[in-house]
Amino acid sequence: MKIKNTFLHEDFHDLSIIEEEKPGDKVSVSSRSFSFCIVFDFVSGGLTSAGRTVDYTEVPLDFDILRSVTASLDENEPLAFLSSAEGSDAGDTERLEELPLCSCRMEAPRVDSSGIRVSRQCMATESINGELRACTNRTVKGETMRPSSRVPLMVLCEVHRSHMVKHHCCPGCGYFCLAGTFLECCPDQRIAHRFHRGCVTVLGGGRSRANGGGMLFCPHCGEDASEAQEVTIPSFSSATAAATTVVTMSASSTTTPSLPPSPVASAATPTAAPPTEEGVDSVGPSLCMPNGKPVSASALPPGPSRAALQKAILTQDTERRKKLRFHPRQLYPAAKQGEVQRVLLMLMEGIDPTYQPDSQNRRSALHAAAQRGLLEVCYMLVQAGAQVDAQDKDMRTPLLEAIINNHIEVARYLIQNGACVYHTDGYTGLHHAAKLGNLETVNMLLETGQVDVNAQDSGGWTPIIWAAEHKHVDVIKSLLNRGADVTINDKELNVCLHWAAYAGNVDIAELVLNAGCSLASVNVHGDTPLHIAAREGYLECVTLFLSRGADIDIMNREGDTPLSLARADTPVWVSLQINRKLRRGITNRMLRTERIICSDIAQGYENVPIPCVNAVDDEGCPSDYKYVSENCETSAMNIDRNITHLQHCSCTDDCSSSNCLCGQLSIRCWYDKDQRLLQEFNKIEPPLIFECNMACSCYRSCKNRVVQAGIKVRLQLYRTEKMGWGVRALQDIPQGSFICEYVGELISDAEADVREDDSYLFDLDNKDGEVYCIDARYYGNISRFINHLCDPNLIPVRVFMLHQDLRFPRIAFFSSRDILSGQELGFDYGDRFWDIKSKYFTCQCGSEKCKHSAEAIALEQSRLARLEAFPDSGAQPPQLHMHTLANRKSRRQEGDIVQLLMEGADFFFFFCLPETSSIFPKTASGLVTLSFPVW
Repeated sequence: MKIKNTFLHEDFHDLSIIEEEKPGDKVSVSSRSFSFCIVFDFVSGGLTSAGRTVDYTEVPLDFDILRSVTASLDENEPLAFLSSAEGSDAGDTERLEELPLCSCRMEAPRVDSSGIRVSRQCMATESINGELRACTNRTVKGETMRPSSRVPLMVLCEVHRSHMVKHHCCPGCGYFCLAGTFLECCPDQRIAHRFHRGCVTVLGGGRSRANGGGMLFCPHCGEDASEAQEVTIPSFSSATAAATTVVTMSASSTTTPSLPPSPVASAATPTAAPPTEEGVDSVGPSLCMPNGKPVSASALPPGPSRAALQKAILTQDTERRKKLRFHPRQLYPAAKQGEVQRVLLMLMEGIDPTYQPDSQNRRSALHAAAQRGLLEVCYMLVQAGAQVDAQDKDMRTPLLEAIINNHIEVARYLIQNGACVYHTDGYTGLHHAAKLGNLETVNMLLETGQVDVNAQDSGGWTPIIWAAEHKHVDVIKSLLNRGADVTINDKELNVCLHWAAYAGNVDIAELVLNAGCSLASVNVHGDTPLHIAAREGYLECVTLFLSRGADIDIMNREGDTPLSLARADTPVWVSLQINRKLRRGITNRMLRTERIICSDIAQGYENVPIPCVNAVDDEGCPSDYKYVSENCETSAMNIDRNITHLQHCSCTDDCSSSNCLCGQLSIRCWYDKDQRLLQEFNKIEPPLIFECNMACSCYRSCKNRVVQAGIKVRLQLYRTEKMGWGVRALQDIPQGSFICEYVGELISDAEADVREDDSYLFDLDNKDGEVYCIDARYYGNISRFINHLCDPNLIPVRVFMLHQDLRFPRIAFFSSRDILSGQELGFDYGDRFWDIKSKYFTCQCGSEKCKHSAEAIALEQSRLARLEAFPDSGAQPPQLHMHTLANRKSRRQEGDIVQLLMEGADFFFFFCLPETSSIFPKTASGLVTLSFPVW
């Protein structure tokens, strides 16, 4: 008898034929390793190679009884299927060795219970609508079964043994396909082979992601899997639904916790993970890298990348049998060409994924894969230990390669695995994406929360500047929605509007103008955006700027106006000429619009620009003072700045502990983690605050360094209707935030007495020794324009930073409540100020709590008059009348009588009022006269 082209499964060892039957009958075969029953078809020419079956016959087999068929076999005739099929060529033999054949109807001998599970619990795992459920039934028989050699041996209960011999267990992953959507191969009407879509066997294929060069076979019988049908089995058909336990496993899992360990399973043996794809319960294979990390196709999103990795995992066993040897330098070209199978083999063989060959400009394999957008290769390399932040000779990382080439999925994966989005010169991935106009990448980077939308690179350019220069309108809109600041200057003092004008994109220019960018901004060359648009000849931009009130006569450092830069007789030149003539012809404007008259009054000395606007009159930006960001001196003050006299802390943390000496000097540290004053801070009698100084051991970024960090909130100088210049917030400011410092010229009390203009004097209020003041009349910062408010939103606090000379505290303003964007900032000048100044002007704050308005003063005078008219009405005696006798009062001890005069019938006592502990602006207050009636 001849057995023609019969499949040989790799589980068959040391086989011997017991008996033979006529063609079509069953043959029982025994082995030293297994006891099983399998059917051969003895029809002449019955089976052919590569799964081309003339007739498939499978005799039903009971799961607990193995029947023997009595037949004789010629002992002298060798088994053809042990080596190669008679009459077949070598190519057919190789294909036959690759073709799958399940072992669902095989049984291994009984094993010792201590080797598997002591509890004798069924080891089956069911796949139920995408969830894995472990069976809790007890087993009856000790023989083990498994659907293929890829799955560890299992001891099963009677129900699952029945499902096993019916081919309801997937050979790829070992899960029982009992409920959900699966694929079914039906070689015979009586037989249904169930398996998952991700477990289809791929043989003889190329490296195409779409399996274009491979052949798909049923993992049970080796038939063509392209004819398999997708079937949905309802949940109630699960025979063990009540005796299973749910095993939680997401679609991104890369391990198989429900499968029992097997001593024969190697690290390279594919296991499965449970992804779902397009409604099909697809549990894919997985591998374990030499470093112990898993690689599973289910970790990737559905698509070509996932399919390519799945194919590589399923076929890696066959490829590894070839025992190929690799060199580390072969990994880079393999990754660059997208050879998934080759890269996987190299990594499984222990090739170092961090290798950076000098011949490739020290680019790693991860650089090449990220540049090509090969997600599956990037995933394998990262799992194998590749460095996500590796830099080549050009200092470029794999993340930058992915962003530059607009591979968003690869970029997202690298960021999720810890890739840094910053470059050494501040040039981030967001700069790249904005420059290239990759809106999806821009949004993805912003959603991570790891990038600063206003980050500046080495040239001072922000992402929105790059997008403006390269005309990416959608990117500009996205960045503006995320809070991009269009007023930030680059190294040449250009703002975003300069670059929009240079690009000639009117849509971007209008967006930037609407976001608050100033038309009056000038760069280091003195050019405004109108200069640039006129020079480049962009008519639409010139028209837009003129309609927004751009100054046509402003000159740059070369003395050129926008009109002189425009080429003669061009549309731009004509437009500028007409606009100039129209403006000269307009004498009155019915409606005033707010115009920016200075883009930054601080001239770059503060952390943020402070623009100046006027919508009230034609007054220009204040220029009768010198802007300084630190207190200055015009005469020697002898401030003790000796570093050895500074009390300092020795903290190694952020000065949060109660052991911080600087905090103890302030009673406690009054700043929270957001660098704001604590809620319990005394706003009526503010204590002294000692910040950490240059003698301290703590970092410059400790939380006890707030005032010395400078202004961080956006402020604006604007023209008010009744109070001259004022300061308002351009952003919402939480309570307790540092606003600015009162900066000016440090002078003595004696010097203050002889100065005529006392409107900007701030008394440092030192009771011990000589008194000093801060005069912001000639030198000052933005704080000199902060007006009085009877309902103030700022409080002044005395702070010590660079020195601890108690005569010269720094005056810092903090918000006393939440301040909304657009609200005016102000603090209480104090009653002593208004006692003097109310004779010259009254308060115009407009608050309901105003105490110094003309109406409030009139009401107080009326009340006093009524009391004088009715002295016997039981009311309090008339209040003392206060009026100034001198321009400044001399500092003397409280209660000292300095002069006694007799004039007519009245006695006049001149004495100094007691000092209060509150901080008030220095005024021209003098001695107070108390007039007592004659008795």
